Order: sequence, then C-alpha cells, then structure tokens
Amino acid sequence: MNTRSSSQIAVWIDRVSASQIGYDAHFQIVFSERELIAFCLLSSPITPRTVDDKENPRPARKRRTMQDDSDQTPRPSKRIRDLDGVPGFPPSPTRSALSAAASEASEFESHQSGRLSPVKQLQLLEDFEENPVVFCNFDDEGEGEAPEDVTVMRRATQQFADGVGILGYPDVNTVVSALPQIDKMRFQYSWANDRAQRCVLGLMPSTTQVLDIVETARRYDRGSGVSEDEWNTEVQHPLLKLARNTSKHRQTLDIHNVKTARIEPTSLARSILPSRVIDYVVALNPDPSTKQAWRRLRLLPGASIRSWNHTTRARHNPIAINIETKGPMKSLTDGKPQIAIWIDAWLKRLALIRGITDRQWPALPLLIAQGHDWHILIASKNDYKLTIWEQIDIGSTRSCFDAMKVVTVLHWLMDWAERVWRPWLLSLPD
Repeated sequence: MNTRSSSQIAVWIDRVSASQIGYDAHFQIVFSERELIAFCLLSSPITPRTVDDKENPRPARKRRTMQDDSDQTPRPSKRIRDLDGVPGFPPSPTRSALSAAASEASEFESHQSGRLSPVKQLQLLEDFEENPVVFCNFDDEGEGEAPEDVTVMRRATQQFADGVGILGYPDVNTVVSALPQIDKMRFQYSWANDRAQRCVLGLMPSTTQVLDIVETARRYDRGSGVSEDEWNTEVQHPLLKLARNTSKHRQTLDIHNVKTARIEPTSLARSILPSRVIDYVVALNPDPSTKQAWRRLRLLPGASIRSWNHTTRARHNPIAINIETKGPMKSLTDGKPQIAIWIDAWLKRLALIRGITDRQWPALPLLIAQGHDWHILIASKNDYKLTIWEQIDIGSTRSCFDAMKVVTVLHWLMDWAERVWRPWLLSLPD
C-alpha cells in the first residue's frame, strides 16, 4: 500500500470517528456513496495500465445471463461484499426524525426562554398575593356560596343549555322538513318550544342558516380536520354573527375581532405572565349617554388617549362579553389562562374608571368555544380576588338543536349587556 493511500485511509478513519462522536451529539456527518467508492479504490494498490499493455491483458468480461446456475455457490452482491468489514456509518435521519428533533429543540428553546405552560400560568394567577385569579367549580364548598347575580346567570344559561325554551315557532312542523331525523325529533320536544319567552330575546334564526354552519363544522371535523383559524372564521364567528343579527339588540351591539389587539398600557398586565389576548368581543355601540360619559373618562395610564377598554382597539365601544375560540384539537385548559389574563387586565382598567366606591361588581360572562363545543364561565369580583366559576356546556355545532342552544344563550347575554352592563358601566365615570 503506498504512502498516499495510507494517509487517505488515516484521514478517512478520523472522519469516521468524528462522525460517530457527532452522531452521539445528534449532529450527524453522512458520507456520500462517492466518498465510500473513492476509499475502496484507494485502499488497494492500482497498477497503471496503458492502452496497449500486453503483459497484463484485460480479462474478457463475462456476459451475465438471467439463467440460474444451480452449481454456483450463492454469493452476496458485489455492493454488500465490498462493504464487509467497513465501519458502519450513522444512518441518515428520516424526515420524521428531523421533525421530532426540531420539535424537541423548539420545546427546549421555549423552556429556556421562560415560556410558561397553561397549567403553570393558572397556578401563578391563583398564587398572586394581590388580587389573585381563582378558578373553581360551581357549588365548591371551599369557595362558599356564589354571589346572587352569578346564580341568576347560571340558572338562565343552564336552562337553555338543557334545551328548555330555546325555540319560538308558531308551528314547529313548518320548519323541520329539511332537518336530519334526530333534529326533527328534538325540535318537537314540548318543552323546547316557548314562543312567548323566546321572542322576548330576539328572532328565531333561519334553520337553513343554522344547518349550513352545522354542516361546515361537521366537514371540518373529519379526519385530521382543519386549522384553528378556519374554525374561527367559518364556524364560530358566523354563529356569533347569526346570534347578533337576530338579537333584539342588533342595532346597539356589535362584534369585534380583537385577535391582533394588545393589552395597553402594559402595566395593566401581570409582568411575569405572557400578554394574552382573546379572539372576539361583543361591545356596546355608543349612544348619547355613552358619548357623554366618554368625555369624563380618565386617560389610560401613561398614555394620552382615552379608551373604555384595556386596549385601544374599538376604544369607543365598551366591551361587554369576551369570547375565546379554539380548534377541536386544543385543550380547554389552553383557553382558560388566556381568557383569565385578558379579563384580569380588563377589570384593572375598569377599576381605574370606577375609582373608590362601594358599588358591587356585576357577574361577568366569559365564553370559550372549543371546536364544536361552547362553554360559559362566570366571573365575580370583589376587592380581594377575581373568581371564575366553571362551567356550563351551553351547546355545540354538532346538530341544529344544539346550535340553537348556543344562539339562545348568546341572545340572553346580549340582553344582559343592555339591561345590566350598560347602566352599570355608565355610572362609573365621575
């Protein structure tokens, strides 16, 4: 073996060792087939040959045939035989392995950057010494009795969640012909149709419109489903708009997209928590009384502008109902700290408007839509803490009957926004 080939083998061995070390550290060095062939050629001496070398004639090449030779000893293919005894190379990472590695690196980076899990955020909210935010179940003995207005809101929404009085048709049989069989049966429950009560809150939405939303939601829930944004824009937001457009308060309320809003000023948010925002709010449209109260508003801390809210988005429209939306693959736990952080900052802003007063805070509805399913949580606040009572499953977009439950609850909450929230809010500015 000549000096040239020996030195190249030594270099190759060093490279194999380096690749093994790199593999252990997840940084793989993968040699190409061309390099391997070059090594095999260099590892054996090569006698130079001229074109007319008669002393070392080239053996005649034997033509291969497709016939099997039963007397011939089976041999491995030349490719495998040439690699016998050669140190193994680390395998090339597959696409899935690379994806998993990238995900693991991302998680590590997020951990290093201080990102908090939803559970950790909920724990921090609960452990604040000043004005903690506590989640609890209805009827938890440790939290005592819920305030009266929380109980009133709970009873009303629970009744609709059970399907009682969610329909208001003169004759149900005239509207169910296009519905699936199970919906036809449920629409004809005697306790579901209460025209006198239901029409106080708003108009009955078209079953055609409701069925269109339900069919879209079902289509989006097949197989691996679609993105969260598609659920927001094609299912959850259309249901919100349908409820608002059929509410008796459709002229005085509006729905605002606040996905890109920021909590302003940042001092309203807890410094050690991420500044979380939600997706939609139902807000009050300004009327003469609201415009008059606007002139008496204190400026936002550290800013030279006025806003009813803890953000400059829709600052002339006081927020009444807060809604967080999620795709079906997301956990409800992901939405809870998000809406809690948003509400905590919102109430701090309202406390600056409210000033020092003995006036009690009203119960506040919070909605989380998770794919098909809609939930209501109710917040109550005193001078010591914010309590979020959970939860009532108010309906879904799995069927027309269950979607009507959601619309009815939204109608009731929109009525609450005008009947309770607007008068309370307008009494705050000095």
